[in-house]
Amino acid sequence: MTQEKTDWQQSQRSNQASSEKPVQISLLEARKWALKELTAAGLDADEASDNVDFLLTGALKVNYGMLRANLARQMHPWLAKRWPTWIAQLLKGVPAQYVLGQAPFYGREFLVDDRVLIPRPETELLVDWVLADLKAKGEQAPTILDVGTGSGAIILTLAQELPDARGIGLDISLDALAVAKKNRHQFELASRVGLMHSDLFTAVANQRFDVIVSNPPYIRPDGQEEMDKSVVAFEPDLALYAPNGGKALYERMAHGLEKQLTPGGVAYFEIGYDQGEALTKVFQDQLPTATVTLKQDLAGLDRMIRVQLEK
Repeated sequence: MTQEKTDWQQSQRSNQASSEKPVQISLLEARKWALKELTAAGLDADEASDNVDFLLTGALKVNYGMLRANLARQMHPWLAKRWPTWIAQLLKGVPAQYVLGQAPFYGREFLVDDRVLIPRPETELLVDWVLADLKAKGEQAPTILDVGTGSGAIILTLAQELPDARGIGLDISLDALAVAKKNRHQFELASRVGLMHSDLFTAVANQRFDVIVSNPPYIRPDGQEEMDKSVVAFEPDLALYAPNGGKALYERMAHGLEKQLTPGGVAYFEIGYDQGEALTKVFQDQLPTATVTLKQDLAGLDRMIRVQLEK
């Protein structure tokens, strides 16, 4: 047992013995202890550092520069009490975002837990594409549908970036919708963003939207060997995997897309890096008069598809 761990446990026992004597430890000491525990368990040093700093900056609501400048300060008793438990969760492989209960997306913090996928930077590129197109058209108040909304990160971000927009987020998972509603509440968007239980377009079958956006499950059921172990172990299967090599939900949406978009409406989809050619064909075959555009991510991999209907 390391000396740091012994010291921490002694502090914990002291704290339990007297509620007037909370754990006293500096942020620097707490960080060093956490890094030693994680690297001793075999975690890569850089990954351990990233996870620990993510927890500290998120809990303290500071940026990384502020954290570095204040490491000599004493850790708040609220955090000191939870810190060993948080590190124990990291040791079990729990993603740091689930440990903290929040994840960054497009400059905002979204509440997350194991009922929803963790928002990722690639999806920010999808939001960028939607916003750039709307700006180019001069559209200020589009109606937007987010299919498979999860935490609500996409629809709630678009609503905040477009103050006159109105939208709906759909999800087949009631658990995911519960998380999305918490995020909608924290951003005070209930008046402009609806959240509905739905299998793809079912709940809005008679409605049309200017923009449809979706980051659906697109991993083939046997694709775990290409995935991070923590994703396989902790993120919800319902939001990850889809039949027919991961293409099934795109095929279903392609079939109903024309009925859900306004004339000239546009749909945007995040896709798997190896699905670009196949999904371009899916949408083009189903909507032969539409303009289908494939877009790459920052690594040059196929990551998004846009489907533009004729007016």
